[in-house]
Amino acid sequence: MARSLLLLSPVVAVLALNGLGVDRELAWYRVSTALKALRAIYTLPEQDVTDFLDSYKLFSQEQVTGGNNEAQSTVNYYKVLNHLCAVGDVEKMYIPPVIDPSVGIFKNQLLWEERGMADRLNIGPGSKVLDVGCGRGRVAHHMASYSGADVTGLNIDRTQLEMAKEHANVTGMDKRLTFVHGNYNDPLPFADATFDALYQVQVLTYAIDPEKLFKEMFRVLKPGAKLSFLDYVQLPAFNPSDPKHDDLLRKVKPVLGAVWTPKPSDFTDPLETAGFKILMNEEASVGGHQYPLIEKAESYFTSARYGLKALTAVRLLPSHFLTLFDRLTKDGEAFVEADKMGLFTTSWQIIAQKPE
Repeated sequence: MARSLLLLSPVVAVLALNGLGVDRELAWYRVSTALKALRAIYTLPEQDVTDFLDSYKLFSQEQVTGGNNEAQSTVNYYKVLNHLCAVGDVEKMYIPPVIDPSVGIFKNQLLWEERGMADRLNIGPGSKVLDVGCGRGRVAHHMASYSGADVTGLNIDRTQLEMAKEHANVTGMDKRLTFVHGNYNDPLPFADATFDALYQVQVLTYAIDPEKLFKEMFRVLKPGAKLSFLDYVQLPAFNPSDPKHDDLLRKVKPVLGAVWTPKPSDFTDPLETAGFKILMNEEASVGGHQYPLIEKAESYFTSARYGLKALTAVRLLPSHFLTLFDRLTKDGEAFVEADKMGLFTTSWQIIAQKPE
């Protein structure tokens, strides 16, 4: 295994540097994280690979219903997906709004988390913030570092929570970051009026009962607190009766790990019912499209795939490497096409406030 990772190191380094320009500190972080992810993928148990591939059945549904296997399928999916994404430029597992078209995904994530989320939520030192669906905790880490706030992350996957805690400890942020295991479809495990702000990044596709969830968010927020949603929605141009549109939806959902494809009103209406006042409800990308960043992600993984294919061919890497990356990147071009047609976006942002 060590020899295989050594052979991959130059490929990963070139790709990371290409995506991050001249920022060597960020490039080193990405290279080291990618190599850790490759090691994790190398040692994946066969059952985890099988469970990950089987989890894609969930994306053929139109909504999560609370069935017996849905929560476990979600865990099985993200337990492997987080490593695959960390090899590329999407360790945080989301394509951000386009804030600066001249830079890549990772820098646009940082820019949006700062300008689009932390600044708009008005958080700072002493603020208590809830991250719903925190994943590996990297968004929470940057929000805390940038704003000085204390951030609590909630997530369904214990594997990712352990990585989040480890990263917080290594970087000296463990006093400002807390990570809690839980399913947001259950009552949130926090007291009333605990948090000064709340955010979620592209996780509500798994919501069973949005109104119930938003009432829980309302409960745990202090009066005057704001929340930010960045999520996947269908746009007015989408016509479910159009065979082309329906085909693109069928292909795009597995690319995004999406189940429910809501309209913006499917969020804003229950938010208002829960008691929130809507302050912002719009596409967050400059120019209204994400495809410049989607194409960069697709290019990154295509380049990485050549190296993986060569190493699996000579048996320096196990065959499941190629199987997993083929599944991850399948129909990526459909996401680009749908974005260019204005059918869907994953950068729709809603800001809402709990009244004083």
